[in-house]
Amino acid sequence: MHTSFIKIIHFSRLVKINNRLREFNFKKNNNAGDYVFDVDTADDRGNRLFFRLAKNSDNQWTLDSKQPVPDWVENHQQQLVTELEEGLLTN
Repeated sequence: MHTSFIKIIHFSRLVKINNRLREFNFKKNNNAGDYVFDVDTADDRGNRLFFRLAKNSDNQWTLDSKQPVPDWVENHQQQLVTELEEGLLTN
């Protein structure tokens, strides 16, 4: 009998955006690919925002979402990618 386990990678990072500290939760989506992370955070009203960061064939991270994300998320995508990569190194 062969049993295989897939490690679940998830972590939270606090990121300061527009003079406000925000918590971003990163979870690796093993079903969607090797470098695909589902991310969630809260907006100014406390509503949850869900989006995905994925690495494409050019080794560039792209942000994808089914719902519109606020400008402060899109404008700080590189900062989120940096936090994601640092979180991967420590976990």
